[in-house]
Amino acid sequence: MTRNQLVSVGQQEWPEVATTGARVGGARYILRRILGRGTCTQVWLAWDFKLERDVALKILPRSFLQDAQLLERLDEEVRRSARLAHPAIGRVYDFVCDYQAAAIATEYVDGWPLAVVKMDRPEKRFRIEDITLWVYQLCAALEYAHHEFCLVHRSLTPSNLLLNRREQLKVTDFGIDYAVGRFAAEHGNPASGAIAYMSPQQMQGTEASVLDDIYALGATIYDLVTGTPPFYQGDVREQILKLPPPAMNDRLLELGFDGVIPTAWEETVAACLAKDPGKRPQSANEVFSGLERRDKPQPMPNSRPTYGWDQKGSAEALSPGVGKLLKFLSKVQAWLAAKIPLQLQETLARAVAMAGPRAEEGLAALRGNPALVFALTMALVAVNLAIALWFFFRH
Repeated sequence: MTRNQLVSVGQQEWPEVATTGARVGGARYILRRILGRGTCTQVWLAWDFKLERDVALKILPRSFLQDAQLLERLDEEVRRSARLAHPAIGRVYDFVCDYQAAAIATEYVDGWPLAVVKMDRPEKRFRIEDITLWVYQLCAALEYAHHEFCLVHRSLTPSNLLLNRREQLKVTDFGIDYAVGRFAAEHGNPASGAIAYMSPQQMQGTEASVLDDIYALGATIYDLVTGTPPFYQGDVREQILKLPPPAMNDRLLELGFDGVIPTAWEETVAACLAKDPGKRPQSANEVFSGLERRDKPQPMPNSRPTYGWDQKGSAEALSPGVGKLLKFLSKVQAWLAAKIPLQLQETLARAVAMAGPRAEEGLAALRGNPALVFALTMALVAVNLAIALWFFFRH
């Protein structure tokens, strides 16, 4: 077999150089082992002799070498993606092309895609508490790319989200998979693509925008939480174009899974999957803010919260003298509530909510020790008075 002969893999023809130990890119990269195969790429772990580091080298079909214009356009896409430098985005390094092969050098992430990791879970899906941090990292990465460089991913799926050994998320193939698949389709080699995560607009061939990434973000979260994308059976393309996605809670019920999806997550993901782009969240930050929203009880008559103990219960449990102090303290707190910025109030309220049942147990124990309660009350009064004096002299 000569150097220019081809090895057939699936429906594509790959250069013979795509073997362990071979050198690519003017001998700069040596192939170590294959990491995975796609419709239009073979992904190899390779060693970069020039910069002395591991890289993930995505080798392209041999047919790409026969079209100089395609290679030029692909090189332009790679250079655009290479500008991204964010801790949650896998770096794109370089476009490599010689007479043997064309390839894209990217950051090697020592880990697994979330699409694979979820298969090891008991129900082949993640709980909300498992993915909250990853979703935050994903939203931060998209916000950075969208608004710092006006770049969209265009092919966001759980398969493009890699989790390294430190459980840090890396968004990979930013703009690369879509570009490779599009160029392959132009040359008669259509890629299956990530249809289940595409927006109706992208499905119809319109130019991808930030709002298409927002749709894919919603579909990805849907998949991670329920174990399936919004549409996964039958004519997926037709359903994406015409049917509203089922609620995530309905999908869990359909699959026989236990658990309840919080209202904030249900509503935010449904908004991401809206057919009309104008009804979707307009940024990744807006998506995470929606997910972070807590389901709150009915508001109290006083719309501004106060921070501290339940004054009525404490006064009944303690002596009349301490009860008067607590009533005075409640007035001070009410005055402060009118002065403290609303954002700070919400932060304090969130901190109180996070304390949970342990805080209640602690209060119950304190009520059984009047002397300690009195000491803590005096300390709290002193702190409140100090804050009051600070606001008085400042304003």
